[in-house]
Amino acid sequence: MHVVAMSASSSSSSTPSSPKPTSTHAHTHAHTHARVAYIYSKDYAALCSHLPSNLNRSKAVHTLIDAYGLLRLRDLTVIAPRRATVKELCRYHSRDYVEFLRQVEEKERVDGPTDSHTLEEYGLVHDCSIFEGIGDYAEFVAGSTLQAATFLNENEFDIVIHWDGGRHHAGKDMAAGFCIVNDIVLGIMELQKTFDRVLYLDLDVHHGDGVEKAFQFTDKVLTVSLHHFAEGFYPGTGSGKDVSARSKAVVNVPLRSGLCRKTLSNLFDDLIEPLVASFNPKAVVLQCGVDGMAGDPLGKWNLSIASYGDCLQKVMAWKKPLIILGGGGYNSAAAARSYAYLTSQVLGRDISDEIPEHDQFEDYAPDFLLKVEDAGRQPDENTESYLSQVRDLVARQSDGIASSKSSSSSSLKK
Repeated sequence: MHVVAMSASSSSSSTPSSPKPTSTHAHTHAHTHARVAYIYSKDYAALCSHLPSNLNRSKAVHTLIDAYGLLRLRDLTVIAPRRATVKELCRYHSRDYVEFLRQVEEKERVDGPTDSHTLEEYGLVHDCSIFEGIGDYAEFVAGSTLQAATFLNENEFDIVIHWDGGRHHAGKDMAAGFCIVNDIVLGIMELQKTFDRVLYLDLDVHHGDGVEKAFQFTDKVLTVSLHHFAEGFYPGTGSGKDVSARSKAVVNVPLRSGLCRKTLSNLFDDLIEPLVASFNPKAVVLQCGVDGMAGDPLGKWNLSIASYGDCLQKVMAWKKPLIILGGGGYNSAAAARSYAYLTSQVLGRDISDEIPEHDQFEDYAPDFLLKVEDAGRQPDENTESYLSQVRDLVARQSDGIASSKSSSSSSLKK
């Protein structure tokens, strides 16, 4: 594994360690012709594994990807995470919220539990409870996605993978939906320093409400969210009919239970491809939450690993500078399978359907298979009649989106 350790601006004493840099050169794969970076360190994975909604998921993801040998390929440059500064976090988040996250653990050690009113004010109750390392977690998740954006801005890499990012629900001054900090918003803001038009594409089963809210009044960021929508399903937004009249470039694709691979692929071709051709983004941020996988405890869809692979291949075919982020996925073994497969797709490498033996091998019992094509049996309620309504809805939302006059034949290497 070759690792490049980047400078980290430290705002507390705890910093995930990383190996010393051994290479600053990004290699090119004959299949993808793309310079690919992967943000990871063992200490960062341990930190992210404290997130209550995804306990130990980060370790599972990176351990499986490493077991397949993908982190040791010459095609991939592994980059140590970095910490965001307070100033960087406050580009979007309120200073009160940022300071609270940084200080809450120490205050509780000295003064005892934080009062419930304060916790509710910052959204740090129920699904976003305080956990060990929460301040460090927020700073490193945000800093790592900011780092990914900087790599694209400076043309150091074409594709950057940050599976521990993708926290799309967090607001300016509060946590929400298992998301403590909105690394996506910060990353897109960083990309805007170089790229005039940015596409945000959200594949999570939940609506990407936090990112949409942040950019709803600009025509320079197109936010597109494909998600499950039903009464009582979190976060309750994204119907495609509840967008402000002042919104500039917001497209929601609300879908019903049982979404399958074929339906998703057809929707991508019919709805997303024309949007991209019209908007002509100069950079893309892909949120790849995998809670739409069949059997996910919080999801409602019927997707296989290959369903996400189809979308990823289509996105990479656009040849745009690309950040790939994680997101939802509440079966850790299924999320690890998914992200291992998607990492192999980015690198243009086939991997065995048999899970390699490694420290967490037993988590993949009883079959110990990647199950690339395995999908559940839930009926697809996205009927042709309903999908016709969705297409009409998307057409109405797309009507006011400004299209670019420049050529859409941009290359990965600017």
